[in-house]
Amino acid sequence: MNDYRAAVATLCALVAALATGTPAAAQRPEAVALYAQARAALPDREALQRLLDQAILLDPDYAAAYALKAEHYAAIIGAAVARSADAAPAAELDRLAVRNAEQALALDPSLVNAYAALGLAHRQFWRWPEALAAYGKAYELTPSDPNTLFNWIWFNSFARRPDIAIAAARRGVELHAAAANAHRDLGLALAYAGQPEPASAALRECAELDARVSICHIYLALMQVRLGNPAVAAAELAKAEELFGTSPTPATVSSVAHAYSRAGMRADATRLFTRLEAQAESGVVGAGSWPLGYLAIGDVERAFEWLTRAVEKIERHEPDEGFFNLMIIKANVGANPILDEPRFRALRDRIGVL
Repeated sequence: MNDYRAAVATLCALVAALATGTPAAAQRPEAVALYAQARAALPDREALQRLLDQAILLDPDYAAAYALKAEHYAAIIGAAVARSADAAPAAELDRLAVRNAEQALALDPSLVNAYAALGLAHRQFWRWPEALAAYGKAYELTPSDPNTLFNWIWFNSFARRPDIAIAAARRGVELHAAAANAHRDLGLALAYAGQPEPASAALRECAELDARVSICHIYLALMQVRLGNPAVAAAELAKAEELFGTSPTPATVSSVAHAYSRAGMRADATRLFTRLEAQAESGVVGAGSWPLGYLAIGDVERAFEWLTRAVEKIERHEPDEGFFNLMIIKANVGANPILDEPRFRALRDRIGVL
């Protein structure tokens, strides 16, 4: 936690030292028009960047434009990691995201999306004290915003701060009871806290509100495994497979393979592991995606080998395609007894450190 406090102090000092920009109300109308066009340009990200660059050229103190640039760069880090084993493109996006977010906050310290962009970049590159500081500032500013709640709940769940995550998630449900994602977030927070019964209730509510949220089916399956209901778990995993379609990510394939294995569905686990191997032949499978895959087929030594590689990447601050699988492993969401063995436990303790 000392690293977290230092990160908060550094972030506050940076904003205070540089906050000399023009207030948002004083932005040039031509720049504001270009900014509006940029927002409307999505999903054309090249057009978004071009229009934002034009807006900043007209008005170099346009904080919101820098913040939107930062959001864009942070959001596509994951795609860069999934597309290439070369770390350089993702590292450049990280640099641009952090630089633009810090510039935005120097001009306007109230820009929540700039803090969110910082949080996402820091989270993916395993700078977790800095990520916690950025997400915490966003939550301080807009504690009722669904996107802010999502970031705060999920990060605190990953960081093994269950009380904070669950309290925020329950508040999210109170504020947004009709939103499937609010129940998803509560289910995830409870799942990471090792509370399968209330997690299952929240995840079922998510699925009732929107049956297309595949992650709710996957986590509900893991909770049903923990509750001794493998047939229910298998049915939920079949629904998840239907939803992720023909092009699931390797991380999804390996996590569902592992969940099938935990439900006793060995043939399905093997089928998906074969698919994971095929994905590795034509694309990127992260070091963090292999451990659950190998656990799915019972190859404990290969699982340990790949988890060691993944942890070494983390400690070099390198992002990984299997980030979310590493979170499942860190918390042992599926209650796999192998992951509680001392040598695995030692590696789990090195995944994401505050």
